[in-house]
Amino acid sequence: MPRIILLLLLLGAAIYLVYWFRGLSEDKKKQVAKRVAVAGLLILLAIMALTGRLHWIAAAIGALLPLLPRLARFAFGVWPAVLPYFRRYQQNKQSSMRTHFLSLQINMITGELQGEVLDGKYKGEKLQLMTVEQLNELLSEYQGKDAESAALLSAFMQRKHPGSSSSSGDSSSYSPGDSSMSEQQARDVLGLSEKATKADVIKAHKRLMQKLHPDRGGSDYLAVQINQAKEVLLKLL
Repeated sequence: MPRIILLLLLLGAAIYLVYWFRGLSEDKKKQVAKRVAVAGLLILLAIMALTGRLHWIAAAIGALLPLLPRLARFAFGVWPAVLPYFRRYQQNKQSSMRTHFLSLQINMITGELQGEVLDGKYKGEKLQLMTVEQLNELLSEYQGKDAESAALLSAFMQRKHPGSSSSSGDSSSYSPGDSSMSEQQARDVLGLSEKATKADVIKAHKRLMQKLHPDRGGSDYLAVQINQAKEVLLKLL
């Protein structure tokens, strides 16, 4: 008896839903049909997962499939607003400094330093792959030829090889007054493009100083270059 009553109730509910569905507009019918299909799929996946016929991971993936079009529309709608910030973040990941003998790159996310010898005996060599003895040899050469290159190499050695014999104190012997910094050099140091705003300059300066301040394993020379780059760009904005 209870089963018959339950079947009659289900049959009555089904008949009511059919007549209700027929009375809807075409747009409403499409919306309801999609929702019913999604709900039915979710219920089916849940039953299969509970009975051990479907792994939970497969069930989760299957449940998300109907939502992919909606998620795609959301992503495409948000992307234009996020793109400028994404581009700004992408172009603001690396700082670079260059002298006659050396090129130095600084990862603004990790603070890692990498460089290359541009001229001289070890031309083309990567600084991070050279031994301390080779770096000291270069430093001795630069001290007599180019004070700025010597200061930059010393700063690299202080960061990569703390306490190396010849690097201590050399970076502080170079004064920012020894050469002027151009606008492009300042942008390279802070890793900024021509579209950078005042807020971008301040943010990039802060990020680099957090990584390369002398109290955090950086050097006086690098700090001076970063500060000078900030001053140059802020005067132009």
